[in-house]
Amino acid sequence: MIDPIPLAHGTIDGIGDIWNGILHPLREPAHLLVVLGLALLAAQRSRITPPLIAFLGASAAGLAFTLIGPRLGFNRPPDYLPCAIAGMAGVGAAARLPLSRLAITALFATGAFVIGWDSGQESTDPVALLKLLAGSWIGLAVMILNSANYASNCPKKLWIKVGFRVLGSWVAACSILYLAFTFRRV
Repeated sequence: MIDPIPLAHGTIDGIGDIWNGILHPLREPAHLLVVLGLALLAAQRSRITPPLIAFLGASAAGLAFTLIGPRLGFNRPPDYLPCAIAGMAGVGAAARLPLSRLAITALFATGAFVIGWDSGQESTDPVALLKLLAGSWIGLAVMILNSANYASNCPKKLWIKVGFRVLGSWVAACSILYLAFTFRRV
């Protein structure tokens, strides 16, 4: 069986540290599921600014935590954590759960912190590491802002709402499958 987790935290030779950081969230399936689930959840709400601000701040905090976390004994989050957050966001979008603004903001902040924490890169050069982490933050910001923007700008017709719910259920299902493979490796 191919193990997808370690391959996702490598770099692509020849494209530079910032571009490796920007592309990192796109190379990790669990990160993509979290961002897509959160974007679908945001698209169903009228006020998405507070959750997006929380996402941007918490992702920066999570990326900074990759620098101090190992000194405190926290290397990476458990593999199941991003999958669980993506699953919760997918279920929330699929069921159109009437979540409060505080609950949605907390889910965005938790998801962003975990993604940031899980985006730690191995580098002995501190300048290269800072470029990688800054690039990761830029990549996460572009992903969540574009995803939420596209989703919220879709016409509010019934078939679009149903499509978002179907996509939310797919995010939840993919998260459960990814979670099952994560536990199978143990």
